[in-house]
Amino acid sequence: MTSEENPLAGLAGGLTLFSGAMSRLLGQAAGDGRSVTSWRVLSVLHRQGPQRVGDLAVQQRIAQPSMTGLVTRLDKDGLVERSADPQDGRASLVSVTELGIQELTAYKQRAINALTGSIEAMTEQERETLDRALPLLERLVLELTDNLDR
Repeated sequence: MTSEENPLAGLAGGLTLFSGAMSRLLGQAAGDGRSVTSWRVLSVLHRQGPQRVGDLAVQQRIAQPSMTGLVTRLDKDGLVERSADPQDGRASLVSVTELGIQELTAYKQRAINALTGSIEAMTEQERETLDRALPLLERLVLELTDNLDR
């Protein structure tokens, strides 16, 4: 079925294409040499608190060895730290450090700065339309998250 036959599929396809492109471009503009996954992991740890490497891997949908390598690099750079899991002495918990929070804050600001110029170039009506769409985009993300976590 083509997007002409199903306008909802066309809208979903457009959102998929453009949200993926925006994520990649902002990652390039703001990433400071780190992968988008690194920034997502730091963000999750900041919002949700300490987590096991395996749980992070499942959440980010990457293999555990890949997540272990990523956490090792972040730990080496002082952005995360590991501590014993009080519920299982064989496991460790990963938490974001103060430096990690500072770097994450700077990353977010670089991403905002990268978008600001383009938003400033829009007409007032375009900015208002974009502003009105934000709650809808947030709802889509939350619903997609819920559906993927089932």
